[in-house]
Amino acid sequence: MKKWTEKTFQGSLANLHYLSRTFNIDPFIMKILFSRGITSGNAVSKFLFPSISDFHDPFLLNDMKPAIQRTIQAIRNNETIVIFGDYDVDGITSTSIMKKALDFFKSNVHAELPLREHGYGITVSAIERLQSRYQPSLIITVDNGSNAHEAMRYAKEQGIDVIVTDHHEILDYHPSCYAFINPKRSDNRYPFTELSGAGVAFKFVHALFSSSKYSWEKHIWDYVELACLGTIADMMQLVGENRIMASLGIQKLNVSPSPVFQELFHLLSITKVESETIGFSLAPIFNSVGRIDDPNIACSILCTDDTTETTLYHLIETNKKRKWLTFEQTKLAETIILQKQLFAKPIIVVAGDFHDGIIGIIAARITNKYKKPSIVISKNGKGSARSVGQFSIINTIERCAEHLKSFGGHQGAAGLSISLNKFDEFSKAIERSAQLESSPVVELFYDETIPFEKLPLFPLEELSLLEPFGMANPKPVFHCPNLYVEKVEIFGRYEKHAKIYAEKKEALLFMEGLSLSHINGPTHLDLLYSPSARNQVIIQDFSFSASSSLPTAL
Repeated sequence: MKKWTEKTFQGSLANLHYLSRTFNIDPFIMKILFSRGITSGNAVSKFLFPSISDFHDPFLLNDMKPAIQRTIQAIRNNETIVIFGDYDVDGITSTSIMKKALDFFKSNVHAELPLREHGYGITVSAIERLQSRYQPSLIITVDNGSNAHEAMRYAKEQGIDVIVTDHHEILDYHPSCYAFINPKRSDNRYPFTELSGAGVAFKFVHALFSSSKYSWEKHIWDYVELACLGTIADMMQLVGENRIMASLGIQKLNVSPSPVFQELFHLLSITKVESETIGFSLAPIFNSVGRIDDPNIACSILCTDDTTETTLYHLIETNKKRKWLTFEQTKLAETIILQKQLFAKPIIVVAGDFHDGIIGIIAARITNKYKKPSIVISKNGKGSARSVGQFSIINTIERCAEHLKSFGGHQGAAGLSISLNKFDEFSKAIERSAQLESSPVVELFYDETIPFEKLPLFPLEELSLLEPFGMANPKPVFHCPNLYVEKVEIFGRYEKHAKIYAEKKEALLFMEGLSLSHINGPTHLDLLYSPSARNQVIIQDFSFSASSSLPTAL
């Protein structure tokens, strides 16, 4: 079930106008800030003008001091260090941040990212691989390790010190390792708990530079691009330090990108970088190698300034292949859902001949279409789950743990592993478990009702002051009721997008174009939309108005 809700205004109107004059920005923009809880002069200043000086002391993170001391010892003694990451963008960027820094300090360091078939996180078998390849005395995990208790015990038995840097939820007790850096620790004293894996690695590097003779204020620019990419790609809340990293990273990417990004922008014809550029262009390219190829390729590219068009073309072509796979396998999932009428279930669970690296995207698209939680299970028994509203997918799965090999995640997304001969039992159990959760209500918020005809009066340019947009700081959304739509055009490689013509403007609907493909004449729609460039708007959601019976439809 969907619900559209206008955001409530917080604070006094007098204070709003006072701050609007103080910062010389349109009162409408200030109203958006107020609706997001930014109501004081200091809060507005920090939001609009993020600065390096706003970063917290990295040594406030628990175990940061012993972790840095052990790392410096390893550097001085020329010990073999291995950085062990994850195959998604956050894991790739956090590994690259750490590798670049330790290379800078002339350490004997190697980086290793697991393939999808190896599974998530550091395991006993992963440590065995690292031993056979590198014989390390120190392993530093990034974006994983918080719940790898068996691996920690094995490493200790082998005489290997492990520093865990992570940001994931801690399911039970802290891992028994040399140092454990995670802002979600139960005894955490760090002021900001929502860092990405790349953000935690960034803070580690900050602490390392602060313990050296080198200026962090100078060298921060060598790492902030990657921290920005990892933070936005991992859909972290863009508030606090995440906003600072994202804002400074986007600034660097626009003003003075590193050679790798400069060449990539040339190949992709990117002239300006915004949060959407990262979310929809850059992140999928780096994510694709982790999904269907080798993420170590992306890491090696990001760790050097000496790259070639050939290596970047490989990333781009891999992403094209990933798009094709996603389209074909989403069609397969849809066929199964319709044949078995799974859309009628409280949770949609579909298993089939799916690629392990694509199941998360398929689950997200199913959930987005049916507004229900979903689980997609691959041919190898790997599962990826997505949720909606306040429905806890991890609680739902946890109640069915007896049918699974392993699982993990949080309220909105989770992963699991299952023997396929137990799928039928699991499917029945998860349906019963889903009924114990509250019915998912997708509540979509908008900032104000603004009909299309009033859009030119809106201060569109000043919206950029609110960048970067993302989780907890979404692009402003407006409501347009009963819009008279002149015509609808379906477009795109797989005809999955739609273009709506109304009020001398074009409104673009991405990924859900087929839901309007039956319209062959004028109609009326209620829209939630965000303004875009060139007299266009991006449709966030839609419904047919009461008067939409006017058009003829197939």
